[in-house]
Amino acid sequence: MMLQMDNKEEKYFLEVPALKVTQPLGDFYVITISAEKLLAITFSEPLGYIDNTGNVKGSQRPKDIRRLKEIGTYIDSVEMAFPNTIILAANYTSKGNISKDETERWKLEEKENGICTIKIPKEIKLAAIIDGQHRLNAFEFVKNPERFTNLQLVCSVYFDLPNSYQAFLFATINSNQKKVDRSLALEQFGYNVNDEPEKAWTPEKFAVFLSRKLNIDKVNSPLYQHIKVAPLSADILFSEGLMETWVVSTATIVDGICRLITSNPKRDRVRMQQATIFHGRNREMLREMNDSSPLRMFFIDGKDKTILDTIVNYFNAFNKLFWSTAGNKSYIIKTVGVQASFDILRYILLSESSLTPENINFENYLSKVKGIDFADKFFQASGIGRSRIKNIIGIAIGLINKDKIKKNDLPFFEDLLSGKNTKTPVDKLMWEEDAENAVINALGKAEWDYNGYSVSLFLDGDYEHPVIFTAYDKFFLKLVELAELAFTTSLPGEGDYSEEQKEKFNAEDLVQSNLSDYEENLKRLKWIE
Repeated sequence: MMLQMDNKEEKYFLEVPALKVTQPLGDFYVITISAEKLLAITFSEPLGYIDNTGNVKGSQRPKDIRRLKEIGTYIDSVEMAFPNTIILAANYTSKGNISKDETERWKLEEKENGICTIKIPKEIKLAAIIDGQHRLNAFEFVKNPERFTNLQLVCSVYFDLPNSYQAFLFATINSNQKKVDRSLALEQFGYNVNDEPEKAWTPEKFAVFLSRKLNIDKVNSPLYQHIKVAPLSADILFSEGLMETWVVSTATIVDGICRLITSNPKRDRVRMQQATIFHGRNREMLREMNDSSPLRMFFIDGKDKTILDTIVNYFNAFNKLFWSTAGNKSYIIKTVGVQASFDILRYILLSESSLTPENINFENYLSKVKGIDFADKFFQASGIGRSRIKNIIGIAIGLINKDKIKKNDLPFFEDLLSGKNTKTPVDKLMWEEDAENAVINALGKAEWDYNGYSVSLFLDGDYEHPVIFTAYDKFFLKLVELAELAFTTSLPGEGDYSEEQKEKFNAEDLVQSNLSDYEENLKRLKWIE
């Protein structure tokens, strides 16, 4: 819609006061506006693929009608409050372009002391919602009309922000929030990687790029169509249609790739973001950081093909020996099995320390694993299942010692390695397995600071306030405490049986067996010899 500018500009434009805020990504402007007016001038765009090369557009997750109705009920309540801002990208069209038409663009008039005026076209949806679509769209389900017309919402407005940065902002804001699909956030971290030079890719962005490549390469990749993609229109990626096959999440593959090149993706991302994409950001910025991930130097040196070929060659061997013959109930094709497969690749790479890792004879390693039924109930779809699959393959190929295995589990490993089934009951000591999962989950989310000689644990879902440990004994005791709490919480009631289970439970042995996966980390902290 074209607006003819004349002396009655106020007829077409809404004028609102704004406060300028300056931050490293760029300036933005804080305004207040009613839901009625905001809905008339904004739109949200779900993330979706636009071609079969993995390019995407949009930045939002699809609308959740049930959630919108719940929020609408809350808005009608007497205690309603939305103090957080809705983030907008002004002058952005629903077709994916920044509008250059001066007769319809949002206009900014800067005054003194950061006080500004923004003129907004009243009848054109020319602002994309970066974050807050559910808060805003929930007003469609509000029964009290005064909430819709009079209630003021706080908005942060970016002008002329490219779509890739919109996705980046959304992912940065939401990547640690439980309600946002983590695969969706990761897809957005790697949004249209061709928008920036490869040397500026963070480990996460590089891992997203490789995961997309592995998912769409029908000729070479054993992971073709096995990676569930988060955006809408995923079928566009595959011109021949989607296969009926097992899949794992994008996050599973990205995490696996990241562990090959970094021990702390967030730390590396923050370090690289000290420079802008086109003015200094470079993988070289990570060279001096203390990190011995097996393929890290290949990543820093830009040897991306070596990393890709290594992963492809390894999983071709893994597919040949395990995936291609696995039944639907086998845990080797579940998330825990794929996670464990990456763990084993990391073990092999660390043991080889090869300058040409793509040439390692992976089949020679994996062919030593014989007769193990990965559908056995001893393996399960949880962190403990991943650990057991990794341990049994590691023992079979000679890279994990049996003395690292929890004593109570060793008989089950012996049975499986000899080709027997464990006949594990479904409810086998669930309280002990809950305890082990608590330790596994805590270690899996830990951040290791080798320069500061500390470890941070994120407990009770609190990602803002980690518990930091600078000594091994206190770290170990905290893990024992987590195991004991999960154990006693899961125990079935009181009585002699519960007391007997408590006496048998060895939390120290459980923690020690799980810390065996982190011996390298502990040595680098100088906590163990």
